Amino acid sequence: MFITTHAAIGAFVGEQLPTHPYIAFALGAISHFLVDIIPHGDTQLYKDYAAGKKVRSSIAYAAIDAVLAIFLILFFLNTVPSAAKFAVTMGIVGSILPDLIVGVYEVSHTIWLKWFHRLHFFFHNMISDTRDISFASGLGMQLVFLAVLLSFLT
Repeated sequence: MFITTHAAIGAFVGEQLPTHPYIAFALGAISHFLVDIIPHGDTQLYKDYAAGKKVRSSIAYAAIDAVLAIFLILFFLNTVPSAAKFAVTMGIVGSILPDLIVGVYEVSHTIWLKWFHRLHFFFHNMISDTRDISFASGLGMQLVFLAVLLSFLT
């Protein structure tokens, strides 16, 4: 899933648990792995990146996604009730942290993060290695999902 989608799910989790920010963090992190199981069209993009092909386009997609996620997070933090802001923040952090850790590993190849990289892609590729959808379909699915999720927030 895109970071933007993970952030929206984390915000939703945090909003449901306004007085339990650390539980929101944990559930946000768990949600990351669970929703990554759903095929979402980026398997080939990652495979191309890992093989050294289309690296610029992969980085461009990630940068655009990161900027959109930042705007979405700012929107959430400016619209949720004050009492829920910390829980929403922790839900978002938990939900995007796995991708951030994977990004650090991709750049640094730090040996002690390799297990996490494998764990992340175990979930990510659970179904999509054999039954992925097109990038366009994955993008469309996530946009619809985001619209529905945003209608439930605040």
